[in-house]
Amino acid sequence: MKYLGKRKLTFWKVPVTPLLDEMLEKAIERNAHVTKSDFIREAVREKLAKMGFMASTEACIKEA
Repeated sequence: MKYLGKRKLTFWKVPVTPLLDEMLEKAIERNAHVTKSDFIREAVREKLAKMGFMASTEACIKEA
């Protein structure tokens, strides 16, 4: 776990195929996401909310 300012962060290392990386780059260009990390964090929050692990994505966004 690393510290960024006052926040504790855990870093993930996730291997992906070149095709998936390319599609993500294109999605970022078209959407409002600034980085791959932003896109992935939002996707994880949405999936967790759909699975019922979070009452809403707003709670988790406030932590980020």
